[in-house]
Formats: sequence, C-alpha cells, structure tokens
Amino acid sequence: MKKIVSRTLTAKKTFRFRKGFSLIEVSIALGIAAYIMVSTYALISQGLKHQARAIALNNALFLAKIKMAQIDASPKLETTSSKGEIPGYNGYSYEMEIKETELDLLKLADNKGKTPNASDLMGKDNNAKMNELLEKKGKAKGSQTGGIIKVFNIKVKINYPMGTELKSYEVETIKSSAF
Repeated sequence: MKKIVSRTLTAKKTFRFRKGFSLIEVSIALGIAAYIMVSTYALISQGLKHQARAIALNNALFLAKIKMAQIDASPKLETTSSKGEIPGYNGYSYEMEIKETELDLLKLADNKGKTPNASDLMGKDNNAKMNELLEKKGKAKGSQTGGIIKVFNIKVKINYPMGTELKSYEVETIKSSAF
C-alpha cells in the first residue's frame, strides 16, 4: 500500500530588493524641492526690492542735503519757491519753498501747563536787555510776547521713483533772518 503523504505547500517568501524610487516618492521629493526653490527666490526678490528702496531713499536724502546746503550758502534769503528736475538722477525732482514768518519764542517754551512769562525764557535781568534791543528795532512788545523773531521757514521736497509710483522725501527747517 502506498502511503499518502500529505504535504502542505508552503508559499515561498521571496525578498526582492528594489532598484529605484517609486513614482510617488519622486513626486514628493520634487514637490519639496520646488517649494524650497520658490521660497528662496521669493526671499531673494524681496531683498532686492528692499535694496532698491534703500538706494532710492538714500539718494533722496543725499539730494535734500545738497539742496539745503545750497540754500544755507546763499548770502541773503528771500521768500521764494522753485521746482525742477535733478540732472543725473533719472525721475528725481525737487520742490523748494522759502517763506518768511514770525516766531513767538514764548509759545515755544515748555512750561508744563503754567501760563508762560517772558521772564521764564530769559530771566529777570535779560528781559530788560531784550526790551532794549526790541525798542531799537522799533518793536516794544518783547516783554508781553517773550520776543517775536522773524525766521525763514525752509521746505525741501525730493520726489523719487519707486517702481511705478512716485514717493517723496521732505525736509523742513527754520533759519533766523538778520536780527
């Protein structure tokens, strides 16, 4: 008699080593690399824009200083205004205005809520000297006002291009007229 031997068939487990990446893994890696590259280019672009703004503003500041130095170097100031293009700086222009106004020194004093007196500004002894000087000039109201002086209010505005729009940098100062 033949013996029937039952054999159980066992599935052979085979291990295969992959020789590359799957399409999903490559797609994820490309997506991450693209995100990093776009972020890097955006930062570089933003840095270049900030650099251009800084250069334009620095040029405007430099040109305003030059214009103020020109005004300061003039021997006699008078009420005037002018505007024009700035040669050598494409798209840059200036506007200048000089006005003569009166300035009350007492209004400029900081008296922390108290009613200001002229003697608060100059002391009791100096107030008489101020009145003397103002009387010589034909203005005897020094003790009531603390001294009104004539000044020139000087405004310089530099317009400069920033991309598609026009920005401006303004400087304002005062200069005493002959006292």
